[in-house]
Amino acid sequence: MDDHPRGMPPLTIGVLGVGALASAVVTGLCEGVDDAPPVVLSPRGAEAGARLTQAYPSVVVAGDNQEVLDRADVVLVCLRLRDADLLADLDWRPGQTVVSAVAGLTGADLAAAVAPASQVARAVPMVATAQRAWATPLRPDLPAAREVFERTGGVVAVGSDEQFDAVATALGTVAPFFDYLATVARFLVDHGMPQADADRLLGQSFAHVAAPLAQDGLDMQELLRGHATPGGGNEQLATLLRQAGVPEATRAGLDEIFRRQTGGAYEADSSDG
Repeated sequence: MDDHPRGMPPLTIGVLGVGALASAVVTGLCEGVDDAPPVVLSPRGAEAGARLTQAYPSVVVAGDNQEVLDRADVVLVCLRLRDADLLADLDWRPGQTVVSAVAGLTGADLAAAVAPASQVARAVPMVATAQRAWATPLRPDLPAAREVFERTGGVVAVGSDEQFDAVATALGTVAPFFDYLATVARFLVDHGMPQADADRLLGQSFAHVAAPLAQDGLDMQELLRGHATPGGGNEQLATLLRQAGVPEATRAGLDEIFRRQTGGAYEADSSDG
């Protein structure tokens, strides 16, 4: 694998698909830094592209998708899955590094679409990369891909395709969290509190208790014990939800989503154990 020598000019980063996620990555790469890398955006997402080129001198918009590839050392693919077919219509270079952030696009399908590009990886960046507050899961840990994401908060190197696919499933669990908060908010509203006040109160509360989640050395069970005071309402609700089968339903849902997203690719391995 080709590494990028220290002291050399930064790699040129191409971006296919310029939506909210790509905008966050570009912001993390460029905001407030003196050595922002050259970034070449595809024409897709014209409004976001115009905003980014205005904000950052190192960012330009290419005339078409092929120009992105021709100018870039590393190409970050941020397309929607239904648009990923266009990858096979482009001319890739053998030594080019391609990093897909396309949910649902398998490593094998990605490699086939971008051949003969030989350095192919998948990543799960989040919008928190804009604040450099997200360590991006990356598989495999290619040097050029790592160079990109070290600039946006760091890298979590994922050891296998199965682990990576499980990470992608596990990180898609935000909607149930907000559904839970909406249920608690409805409880407050049913007892006479205005909706805006209920939302604000819960937002403040959960933003505060979630602060330790960003710290190193996190222990979920320790956090659970710390908030489940014996005899208190937190402990009682946690117990009632466990008795109602919420943990089992959550795990069953994750297993089903994982199975759908991977086409059951790992079921034989699981049954062997």
